[in-house]
Amino acid sequence: MAISLLIVGHANTGKTSLIRTLMRDRRFGEVDNRSGTTRHVEEIPLSVKGETLLRLIDTPGFEDSMGLWQTRRMAPYDQQTNQQWLEQIITDGALTEHFDQEFKILNQLPQCDITLYLIDLRQAPLEKYLNELDILACANKPIVPILNFCNGEPSHLDTWKQCLAERQLHAHVRYDTVAFYFADERKLYQTLQSLSPDHYDALQSLISQRQQDAQQRLQRAQNQLASTLISCATYQHLCASAKPSPQDQLEFESKIRIQEEHFIQQCLAIYDFQPSDVALQNLDIDGHQWEQDLFDAQTLKSWGIQTTTVAATGAAIGAGIDILSAGLTLGTATTLGALLGAGWQTGQSFKASLVNKLRNRAVLAANSGTLIALLYRGTELINHLHHRGHAAQVAFQTKNEVIPSKEDIGRLDKLFKKLAQRTEWQALDETDPLPRHELIESLTKEISHLSTKN
Repeated sequence: MAISLLIVGHANTGKTSLIRTLMRDRRFGEVDNRSGTTRHVEEIPLSVKGETLLRLIDTPGFEDSMGLWQTRRMAPYDQQTNQQWLEQIITDGALTEHFDQEFKILNQLPQCDITLYLIDLRQAPLEKYLNELDILACANKPIVPILNFCNGEPSHLDTWKQCLAERQLHAHVRYDTVAFYFADERKLYQTLQSLSPDHYDALQSLISQRQQDAQQRLQRAQNQLASTLISCATYQHLCASAKPSPQDQLEFESKIRIQEEHFIQQCLAIYDFQPSDVALQNLDIDGHQWEQDLFDAQTLKSWGIQTTTVAATGAAIGAGIDILSAGLTLGTATTLGALLGAGWQTGQSFKASLVNKLRNRAVLAANSGTLIALLYRGTELINHLHHRGHAAQVAFQTKNEVIPSKEDIGRLDKLFKKLAQRTEWQALDETDPLPRHELIESLTKEISHLSTKN
């Protein structure tokens, strides 16, 4: 039989948000900064492999706990036990209208196994909150305080801990519905295990399944970024002449932007978020783009990448494009041709570029500075989505929190230049496994190093 969890707390402390995050479902209920968004009791099952392990019961928020608790000291309730008071107070017709929301909670208390009490740490433990705990304690059911908005300001964590300890509520759990960490969720389930030993094994399977799901989401996002980077690194735009036209530049930049936009959409789908959860700039490319311009020199500079530190082949268009063309003398061309004929290990991409040079046609390719920026932007997005709670309402914007060192830039510069030679990988299907190759292994290691594992 599933464990029944009653989710309670003062209005607007994040009860519906907790369920959204536990369910990994942003569509459940309504989340708003307005007080009292939830007005009715709603139940949702949490299942693993078709078996319901938890029944999550969302309730309206307490609105007048102080007034309700005062009735406990009024005749005839002052002569009753806590259990008798709970049973009879909800039948008092004179109080029904005023305590309508509170009575919806009280009606659920007898049926629940455990009560999860949401606490907004940005709020001090005022008397009305403490009265809510007093009311819930009358049901003689286990209460687990859930500490929400842990990173908010101001924080009253220490004061709340003291108040909870005075009520013998030591098994509180940190669970931020905005900044999510699986370790916090694991602690919640472990607390439930200690309170419901008969369900220990079922809860352990839930912990294992959730951990496996989290790792799979992370791996899928990392693989998607690797595919995007390989596609961008190996893409080359063949121009009609030796000098790229503005239209050539536009088409090339658009191709790269479309690749990044596709990666963003895939990550949002993997983590079950929507486009509004990431701040995108309106452009002609599918109507969305990041706030920063990938090809702007300041964008690269913000990541600590100076375009002058990354070797370029030929003249540069903008900050992010290499022109693989130049006037080659006949003697130079002959020498290069002899090298190629002798089996020079350059890869198909570079060979094709040399052929086009001889034909006096420019080829546009993303330089390593742009690809490094794509790598860091991509891993920052993965890190955010991996820890984004499904109650978060502020759209993510790139923060450039990790700046590559000179050593990092040098190492990645060499890696992306080698990847650029493998034009045969341009035709890879993103649904297929990545080829087993040392260059791809190096790329995935870089992505894994920069991506979260918590």
